[in-house]
Amino acid sequence: MIQAGLLPRLSKQDFNVLPIIRVNQEPSEGVASTPNFNRYALSTMLSLEEGFPEDQRMTVKELAALTLDEYLNKRPHAEGASVSDVLIFDQFEEVLTIAPSDQDSKRAFFEQLGKALRNKDRWALVAIREDYLGALAPFTRPIPGRFSASFRLDLIGVEGALQAIENPARSQNVDFVASAAQKLVDDLRLVQLQLPDGSLEKQLGPNLEPVQLQVVCYRLWNNLSADETTITENHIASIGSVNESLSAYYTEQVGAGKEKFNVPERIIREWFNNQLITKQGIRSQVMLEPEKSAGLDNQVIRFMESAHLVRAEKRAGSTWFELSHDRLIEPVRTDNERWLVANLSLLQQQAVLWNQQGRPDSLLLRGKELAHARLWATEHAKELLSYESDFLSACITEENRTLRLKRRNQVISVLGVVAIILAIIVFLAYRQADIARQDALRQERSARADQLAAQSQAILA
Repeated sequence: MIQAGLLPRLSKQDFNVLPIIRVNQEPSEGVASTPNFNRYALSTMLSLEEGFPEDQRMTVKELAALTLDEYLNKRPHAEGASVSDVLIFDQFEEVLTIAPSDQDSKRAFFEQLGKALRNKDRWALVAIREDYLGALAPFTRPIPGRFSASFRLDLIGVEGALQAIENPARSQNVDFVASAAQKLVDDLRLVQLQLPDGSLEKQLGPNLEPVQLQVVCYRLWNNLSADETTITENHIASIGSVNESLSAYYTEQVGAGKEKFNVPERIIREWFNNQLITKQGIRSQVMLEPEKSAGLDNQVIRFMESAHLVRAEKRAGSTWFELSHDRLIEPVRTDNERWLVANLSLLQQQAVLWNQQGRPDSLLLRGKELAHARLWATEHAKELLSYESDFLSACITEENRTLRLKRRNQVISVLGVVAIILAIIVFLAYRQADIARQDALRQERSARADQLAAQSQAILA
C-alpha cells in the first residue's frame, strides 16, 4: 500500500522520499566501541545510504560515529530535490523484538530519532504491527506528536477481496461475474475449526491471505484467452481448483528455496508436513532456534516467510513460525504426498508411513522388498534420514528374528523326524528280539518234548 499508493503521491507533492528503512541490521565487528554507537541508528543510516552508489557511500565506521540528526544534516540532497525529507520505517516492531533486554539502546535511539524529527523539514512514516503498539508506548515521549497520527490497515475481508478480483479485470475491459468472484473468495477464506469433541469442521472465515488471492487470480488471468471478455465459474473450474493453484505456488517456492540455499527439497517439504501441520490436519507451530528450527535452516524459513507461506508470531519473548493460513493445509499436504510418491524409493515411502503410524511391525518390509531396500540404502546412505535408518534397522532385526525362528522350527522338525525314526528302529529291534525269543522258546519246548518222548520209549522198551 505504501509502495503502490502513498509514495507516488508524496513525490507528486514535492516530498523527498528517502530509501525504505529497516532497523534490523546486525552491526559488524569492531564498531560497537565507537563513541555514540547505537545499533538501531546505524541500521537506519545504512538503509538510507543504499540510495547512493557504492562509491559515494560513507563507511560503517564513519556512520557509527554519527547521531541520526548529524547524519541527516550531512546527507547530500539531489539537485532540485525537495528539502522536505520523508523517512519511512518498515517493520518497525523490530526495534522492540531485536535484543529485547537492551532497553538503554532503544531509549537512546528514540532520543536520536526525536531530535532528528524536530527539524520541521523532516517527516517520518512508521509501519508497525498493531500488537506491538502497547510495547512501543514507553519509548514515544521524545518523538514529536508521539505517533498520534495513525492509520489502521485491516486484514483483507470479503468486500475488499471482491474489489481486488473484479476491479483490475474491469480496467482491462474484462467482466468478472459476481458469482464466480464470490465462489473464489469463499474458497480462499475457508478455515478449519476444532469442535469440543476434537473433530474438525470447515467454516468461512472473515479474512483472506492476499498472496493466495493474487496467486489464484494470476493463474486464472494467464489462462484466459485473448478474445474472452467475461470470467465465469466455468473459467475457474477449467484452470483447476484453488488447491491446484496454491499447490503450484507452494511447489514453485520450495524449488526456489532449494536452489537458493542448496537444501534438499525433501527436507523443506517434510518440515512443512511434519512440523507445521499436525496429524489431525490443523496448524502447528515451531519455535525459532539458533541456526536451525526443528531441523530446517532459519534462512530457508525466513525465505518462506517472505513468500507468505509462513508467518512469524512473537509471543512471550519468543518467535514462533506457522503456516500463514489454514487454507494452505490441504494444498501443502496433497502436493507433498504427490512429490513423495514420485521421488522417494519404496524404503523411504514405507518409512514415512511407518513413522507416521507409530512404527508398527506390520509395516516393516520383508523378503524381496527388503532385499531391494537394503541395496538401495547401500547406494544412497547419505540420503537416509534418521527415522529411515531406524526403519531399515527394524526391518533387518525383524528379518533376523524371523530367520532365527524359522531355523529353530526347522531344527525342531528334523529332531522330530529323527526321534520318530529312532522310535521305529527301537520298535523294530524290540519286535525282532521278541520274535527270536519266541522261536527260542518254541525250540526249547520242542527239544523237551523230544527228550520226554525218548524217555518214554526207553521205559517201554
